Amino acid sequence: MKKLLLVTAVFAAAVTVFVVLTIPPRRLTLKPIGDGSLPGILHVHTSRSDGSRSPDDIAAAAARAGLKFVVFTDHGDGTRAPDAPAYRSGVLCLDGVEISTTGGHYIALDMPAAPYPLAGEPRDVVEDVRRLGGFGIAAHPDSPKIELRWREWTAPFDGIELLNPDTSWRLLAQERGLAAKRRLLTALIDYPFRPSETIASLVQPSGALYSWQALTARRRVVAIGGVDAHANLQWRSDPGDARAGIPLPGYEASFRMMSVHATLEREFSGNAAADAGILMRAIRGGHLYTAVDGVASPPAFEFMASNERGTVHEGDELAVGGPVTLRVRSNAPAEFTTIVHDGMHALTTVRDPQDLTVHAPDKPAVYWVEIVSTGRPHPITWLRSNPIYVRGPEPLVREAARPASTVSRTIFDGSSIANWRAEHDATSLSAIDLAPIVGGHEIRFRYGLSGGSPAGQVAALVFDTPQGLEPNNRLTLVGRAERPMRVSVQLRGGNGEAAGERWQRSVFLDRVDQEKTVYFDDLMPVGATHTFKPALADIRSILFVVDTTNAKLGSSGRIWIQKAALER
Repeated sequence: MKKLLLVTAVFAAAVTVFVVLTIPPRRLTLKPIGDGSLPGILHVHTSRSDGSRSPDDIAAAAARAGLKFVVFTDHGDGTRAPDAPAYRSGVLCLDGVEISTTGGHYIALDMPAAPYPLAGEPRDVVEDVRRLGGFGIAAHPDSPKIELRWREWTAPFDGIELLNPDTSWRLLAQERGLAAKRRLLTALIDYPFRPSETIASLVQPSGALYSWQALTARRRVVAIGGVDAHANLQWRSDPGDARAGIPLPGYEASFRMMSVHATLEREFSGNAAADAGILMRAIRGGHLYTAVDGVASPPAFEFMASNERGTVHEGDELAVGGPVTLRVRSNAPAEFTTIVHDGMHALTTVRDPQDLTVHAPDKPAVYWVEIVSTGRPHPITWLRSNPIYVRGPEPLVREAARPASTVSRTIFDGSSIANWRAEHDATSLSAIDLAPIVGGHEIRFRYGLSGGSPAGQVAALVFDTPQGLEPNNRLTLVGRAERPMRVSVQLRGGNGEAAGERWQRSVFLDRVDQEKTVYFDDLMPVGATHTFKPALADIRSILFVVDTTNAKLGSSGRIWIQKAALER
């Protein structure tokens, strides 16, 4: 017994010495200075997906951490009706969704239930979220896990997550060598003693910062931090995997580690629905900054710009009109460094001042601020603002319009469905016929996907192209659907090594006839293909596919095509 006590005492002493030598310093306690912002957090998972606690429990943790709003973002396809905004434990709770695409995860806020599952290519999900009135955020763009990392930089997403502590530890875990592994093990031992400081000590710089800066030169993109809280530590490979893991880091510790501060147009009234609208307008407008509270707290920050045309704050646009005066006010500790950026370039770098004025020339620019925790172990960006956009009268860069077609070959003329047919898997159903309309007919395609478990359910309207598609470069159709839905327009190879391979582009069909054009050089591979783009001479079928990417198991419906033509 004495030996056991001795061993225990020696072990406890060793742990104590180890913790004393390795534990991150306590957060700096700053003088509270009211800046008119409201602290909260986004990107939180509950027990409805792969989190470990209920919304009520999480809201209580947020209240203990001093937060005023929480945005839940459980994994899903957008078809679940979001919970109405509500106050829980005095914290305003909003319900969003994190959607899996083929190019990473996308967070949708302020969006009603989608009429069909949102999935597939990221550009399509971005388009759908915007059509439904939602605000979309490219999630964890720095993640080392490719299925999580946002990779579609040409899609017009609304915001980007430039701070994500879940990504930070994953990046360290992927690093080669013992140093990163030792750092993670040290953090695991130190966590019980200083939880939020330990999480903050693992924060890594964002490689996506440069992509964000490049995008802001062309359009508005809101920069935001997401805590990505689960309180369910495991090496998740499947989003929504709810298997039990280690309940770390806890929700309250995560909420004390970082915060998003929104500047509201007016104070909350206590009416959850009205207050949710106020908060979302601040988020949409980029009237917010992100701070790492595990380093120093509570943060206070103001950023404004003025010229002859007026005065604006972060997230706003200012018209070119004379030299610009930038003013930054904060309660940053004396040893921290304030950097005012003009796009990708540092306009000024200053240590210590809590009230900084910078004079900038009369020109279009994108100004933003970061404050770095210099003087601390592992210096990181303690605070990052959203930009102030100084725009000139000239239009921003727009995507060049495609030239109009000059040659068209009709493949459905309103009278015959020769070369048209239906396909489906062994458990589903589909049929094609001609439906009369004024002045002719239209193709009517009926489908019914089988229910049960996913097993490759698919139904397709097919047009055979035995001579290939050259020299055409696009397909134009006029069609509608029984209810809003997405249809995958696909080209299928039938010759040589391309036999059976497919390339696709999804299109949205509404209840009223609309013209849609699919450019063949815009198609993406479906699974593995020998070539990234289709060899048009080898294509033997055009398919209009309904499958479980954007349709529910057991669903059925009708699609009508009034016109279809190959063009160039």
